[in-house]
Amino acid sequence: MRRALLLLGACVFCSPAGRLVVGWRSPMPQPTGQAPLQAGFARVDITPPPGVGLAGNGPEGAEARGYRLRLYARVLVLADGGGNKIALVVADLPLSSLLLQRLVAERTRADGIGVDRLVIAVTHTHAGPGHFFEASGYNEQGSSVTGFDRLMHDSLTARIARAVHAAVAQLRPARVAWGSRAVWGQTRIRSLPAMLHNIPVPRAAPDAPAGLTPEYRMVDPELAMLRVDVRDPVSGVFRPGGAFSIFAMHGTGNAPSNDLLDADIQGLIERRLERHVDRDLNQLSDSAFVPRAVYLFANGAEGDVSPAWPPQSRCDVPTLVTLPALDGPFTRTLWQWRSPPPSHLAACQHAAREGIARVGAAVGDHAVALFDSLGSVLMDRMELGRAFTTLFLRDSAHALGICAEPALGMSTLVGAADARTRLQGLRLFGLFALGIEEGSPNPEVPGCQAHKRKLLDGWLGDLPNRALISGPLPSYAQVTVLRLGSRVIGVLPAEATTTAGRQMRERMLAAAREAGVPVTAALILGHANGYVNYVTTADEYTAQYYEGASVLYGPGEAAMFGRTLARLAGSLSTGDSLPATAAPPLTLFVGKQKQVIKRAAPPPGRVGEGRIERMWCSGDTLHARLRLGRAWAWLVDSGDVARRARVEVVVNDAGRRVVSWDDDPAMEMRMTARRRGLGWWEMRWSGVAGLEYRVRIPGGGGESEPVRCPAAP
Repeated sequence: MRRALLLLGACVFCSPAGRLVVGWRSPMPQPTGQAPLQAGFARVDITPPPGVGLAGNGPEGAEARGYRLRLYARVLVLADGGGNKIALVVADLPLSSLLLQRLVAERTRADGIGVDRLVIAVTHTHAGPGHFFEASGYNEQGSSVTGFDRLMHDSLTARIARAVHAAVAQLRPARVAWGSRAVWGQTRIRSLPAMLHNIPVPRAAPDAPAGLTPEYRMVDPELAMLRVDVRDPVSGVFRPGGAFSIFAMHGTGNAPSNDLLDADIQGLIERRLERHVDRDLNQLSDSAFVPRAVYLFANGAEGDVSPAWPPQSRCDVPTLVTLPALDGPFTRTLWQWRSPPPSHLAACQHAAREGIARVGAAVGDHAVALFDSLGSVLMDRMELGRAFTTLFLRDSAHALGICAEPALGMSTLVGAADARTRLQGLRLFGLFALGIEEGSPNPEVPGCQAHKRKLLDGWLGDLPNRALISGPLPSYAQVTVLRLGSRVIGVLPAEATTTAGRQMRERMLAAAREAGVPVTAALILGHANGYVNYVTTADEYTAQYYEGASVLYGPGEAAMFGRTLARLAGSLSTGDSLPATAAPPLTLFVGKQKQVIKRAAPPPGRVGEGRIERMWCSGDTLHARLRLGRAWAWLVDSGDVARRARVEVVVNDAGRRVVSWDDDPAMEMRMTARRRGLGWWEMRWSGVAGLEYRVRIPGGGGESEPVRCPAAP
């Protein structure tokens, strides 16, 4: 039987009818005799080459032309003296994947970490790659570049598994402390009318600043943090190692027209704390390209929560216009989508970058202050526990209290407030509403999905949903509850709204306390171990804003997840192995496979370290044209982390001070051509300060001639 399961796990991509994936559970923990609490950190570079689709904004998501901030998967492994381990992964990706989590668990099970002890969460950056999801609908509609790419999936699986292995190998005695801090003014409720549909109407927190508008006052402002210090193996001194946080905020700082891979606001927050730990607390004299400290910044109940981006950062969408065209002696009218002018797109993208910098700095400063405040309350013990289950959403719909057939609502077509689509405001013949506007429910809709206008149901009833929509949507949900000391954490494969998340936290905390678990607070960790779209309250569902229209299995979903989390919180366990029924084999349909990342043969001869072909200034931006490596290479081929930058900007003086490198929000790296198996890039750096600069390729790639650029006005 074990051999058969191994064959099934190895043959996950074999059957065209479906992919059977095994749920590799954690083995029985074995006491180690080590310290009562150990921790290990690791990170891995997961930045793919240009050409992948940027998922998160649906079919209008752009093809990636390059990158700005590199994408990482950060790992924290916690272990107790009884051999129990829990691995937390937070990756700079748009959506989590059940398929990815299960195949990583297959590789980490030998470390004592199976599906029940492994959490792979994502920051939900909308500037991350797709092509690795468990449901064909996400692979086919996640961006303008479609398809499931096995190379993308295999590479992410191998890289994240190696990072977990590395974190286990780095386990050291640790001291930890939980804390929280309110962060106001940096996030807002993007669908306030839907939130106000709740009965009773939610109220702002008592400490909400009076000067904020309602959409800013109604958020959950909590930044929850677990600080982790680890013992230095040489000196024996405990030093700050990193942290794990949960904060509710969409990864939508970038303008919807962005075409670069980027870690978004979350990436800036992570780097802010990591550099603070390295330079200010551990007083490291060198400035490594990759920080030594590791900060996992995970998402909470952010379903209806946007970062405080400026309105001018949301670019105009293409509009449908009529164009006259001669057709012989007759003239007919052609309808065509007209894109906004390039000057408008450049302006809104610039505004988005300013907003990202502002919010990233503000939340990053809160993270630094919270981290520092926890240094005096560290403890060398923390109880670990977990409970895990797999829900069969279609097959067990009646028992779960949800709809048996998933469906999307018409208002999903216009997109959320962060990224409207070209269908926003569209009317038939310019006069008649099509029912795609947010907040346009239909109370007359019969059946389980009441109030939801299903896609095209006005013309063809339920046929389009059954024939085109339902099948490619996910059928399973993995749900986990963790106990990390005084906190109980509900791990959801979805985006819960603020109110739905609060209700789940209350139920979970009550159940844990009733079971005698001494915890003081409950948290929701979203976007983890899979993705089943949004979860709203039943009241919010009836409003049919974007979030409610994106609830797949009807108005009972929030109650279902609330009951499941409460049940798991009341059955937390440690020192055991879960039964097979907790993680049964699943059949997944990933859709059409496509080689998005080309399997190009390496170029003949030695690739070399790169070459600087030209450097110039245009206004306040420094440009360079470079040849850098193979055309379809990942930024870090090995899947570890880079020892050094690919490109640096240095001041042209005796000290050659480095002022930027290719992990700087002010630097863009765009691939301009692929020739003879090699890649040509253009670097753009907007951080000039009126000095004389050189561009350098570390590791033997040479240095450019100096160029003086005017300072930014």
